[in-house]
Amino acid sequence: MQANRIACLLIVIALAVPVLASAAAAPTQREARATAIIVALSTGDPAAYERAAQANFAPAMLARRTPQQRAEFVATMHDDFGALTIVKMAPDAGALRADVRGKAGKTAVLVFSFDATPANLIQGIEVRAGGDDDAANAPAIPPPPITSAMPQAAMSRALDAWLAPFVDRDDFAGVVLIARDGAPFVVRAYGPANRERPIANTEDTAFNIASIGKKFTQTAIAKLIQDGRLKLTSTIGELLPDYPNPAARTATIHHLVTMRGGISDFFVPEFERTDKARFDSNHAYYEFVSKLPQRFAPGTRNEYCNGCYVVLGEIIERVSGTRFEDYVRRHVFAPAAMARSGYFNSASLPANTANSYGRVKGQGSPYENTQPGHGASGSGAGGAYATAKDLLAFDNALRDGRLLNPEQTAWVLGGSVTTGRNPAPLGVAGGSPGTNAILESNGHWAIIVTANVGEPLPERIGIAIARKLAE
Repeated sequence: MQANRIACLLIVIALAVPVLASAAAAPTQREARATAIIVALSTGDPAAYERAAQANFAPAMLARRTPQQRAEFVATMHDDFGALTIVKMAPDAGALRADVRGKAGKTAVLVFSFDATPANLIQGIEVRAGGDDDAANAPAIPPPPITSAMPQAAMSRALDAWLAPFVDRDDFAGVVLIARDGAPFVVRAYGPANRERPIANTEDTAFNIASIGKKFTQTAIAKLIQDGRLKLTSTIGELLPDYPNPAARTATIHHLVTMRGGISDFFVPEFERTDKARFDSNHAYYEFVSKLPQRFAPGTRNEYCNGCYVVLGEIIERVSGTRFEDYVRRHVFAPAAMARSGYFNSASLPANTANSYGRVKGQGSPYENTQPGHGASGSGAGGAYATAKDLLAFDNALRDGRLLNPEQTAWVLGGSVTTGRNPAPLGVAGGSPGTNAILESNGHWAIIVTANVGEPLPERIGIAIARKLAE
């Protein structure tokens, strides 16, 4: 996993892949369902995948996405991996994990969750792109001893007891928030926000939330589309006619949002050699990224793309006539009442803001401040700061239509157009050395973990809680 990478995992909610049993044992019902989905994905045929989905998905899972959206998922997976080989399957905190390898050697982890019926129908699929190299070094995570029927006090005590081993070993520091129907239900803070002083994390500590910030950028783009100032078909060439690399100018807004733009990442050797104080705005990242070579022709494949979101940030700035950071503050943070969120400069962090820390060598080793390896501020690709409560405020504001109209809300959530509160599942996460955060929500339960220790433990904590509450 690249050092200093703002986002190392893509989490796709409403997709779940089970882990296969060993070749020596007959497959279980769960393994058989998971295998059927993986085999269908491997074909690249949307019709084959739709047949597998109809046979193996729970009704609620089928309702979360349209057949067209499932077809788009098949196309994306096949573009990324080609034919899939199942490397191994194994239980994972009450779910089923499948490690798969694509035709060209690219790896991914698919984790399936199942409903509580005797049929063991698939109720969720989590897709972790890029393999799971860090997971082998992460502490094992048992399922949390909680249920959705628990009273608030009992759930809080159970959560404390479950997390105690990770906190006692200093593996976890951060905030865990569980919300029910949009309101905080359990909020717990653990570990130090600042290890040099020291200062403890609190419920209101702001953390670097890494690539979760891409959702803020997409929301800002959606607002400009809603206002008639952008179209999904608008191109870089039309919007940024002075873009330095002609090969990128045919990339559309849709290409950039879906990471098919081919823009270079900014995590390149030159970035490592550059004074990080230079990267104090999205525009500064844009000036750096836009001059790098194009990765591939726009629209020809899918590849995780921080650079795409930096370019989206510049488009927001040019079209609105307002600094990217100010536009997001006015049109996302302010209407969502996200009072403790912003693109803070690491040289002057506000009070009660966590520093980022990573292990020097691995689990159990001392921590070091990782901020010197990051840019001074965040960008359209990530690196904004927010509290767990502010992330809940964002989720609520988006679902309740306080940020966008129903059509654009559905686009950002990845669900269907609804009246009233949109219940589409949302799962976003981000991490880099010294920070890791996750937001998983279905409109009823929301699980948010913000942390100032490295991935993947904080994300896995959030995922394990979400699975238990979905049972």
